[in-house]
Amino acid sequence: MKQIKSLKFMLLIFLFIFTISAIGKTPAGEQQLKRSYLILNLTDLNDLPKANRWLFKDHASDTVNINGPILAGYSTYRALPLPEGADLYGAYNWRMTEHYWREDPFSMEDELNQGTAMSEVWVEGYNEMIGNPVNSEKRADWEDQENKNAHPAAFIFVNRRIDNDFKGYGLTSADGPFFRFVTAIKYPDNVSEKDGEEWFINSFIPSIIKQDDLLRCFSYKAISPKTSPFVRVVEFWYRDSNTWKKNWVDNTPDIEKPKWVEKNQQFPYLKPYKDIVSIFLEEHAERDFLRDGTEYHFTN
Repeated sequence: MKQIKSLKFMLLIFLFIFTISAIGKTPAGEQQLKRSYLILNLTDLNDLPKANRWLFKDHASDTVNINGPILAGYSTYRALPLPEGADLYGAYNWRMTEHYWREDPFSMEDELNQGTAMSEVWVEGYNEMIGNPVNSEKRADWEDQENKNAHPAAFIFVNRRIDNDFKGYGLTSADGPFFRFVTAIKYPDNVSEKDGEEWFINSFIPSIIKQDDLLRCFSYKAISPKTSPFVRVVEFWYRDSNTWKKNWVDNTPDIEKPKWVEKNQQFPYLKPYKDIVSIFLEEHAERDFLRDGTEYHFTN
């Protein structure tokens, strides 16, 4: 009898150790908590009042009610005015919304079904408004479209922690303000990710971080679920829009051409609104929905 009790006790100890060791582990080295960048553009800025009303009146509260148990963070940032020359980098005009997820919010088989009792309220004409194909049922649909002003959402999931910290580690809020140039990139369709990454790490980044005006630079690699074609998010921080323009427009970065570019192709060697999209942001969120709430106030 004592031997049986001893074996049971040892089994319980083994199960406890195994459970503790498994906590926090996910496949391929991914961290348990994920961050997502949702970079959004309006096809027509005439829709700005409608888009903002839908976000703050309906969508934010829907997101918190439906995803509350798996949300660790949920904030939105309004896009800053686009500096001259920003279109060369696929600049988006509406906003970036960030989420922190304890688990994936939906399956790739049905991106609109989150497995909950209630579904979301969608504003009329949502797909046309944010640049999705009209009949799409995807969160971000990158199929080719006839409307050249329609730029779908860049929805990228990444690890919570920075993957590549290139410049400026140690900055604090006392060192601001910061003008964030946030980019999502992929490589041209005929270029392997391996070749693209080799150019990015060995040519692109070493040249960019030599800029004296660049205060901070870091990057995340995209992880599953893959809701858009982008492979990286890269943030470049400056003091203001004039400083950004000085370094990206007035003085185009002198970077070795990757071997895949066509003869007359110019920097950034990535096609805007296809291989690179970007947005300009402050450090401060317009609304942190989990801390500030989702109440919608209107004029009287």
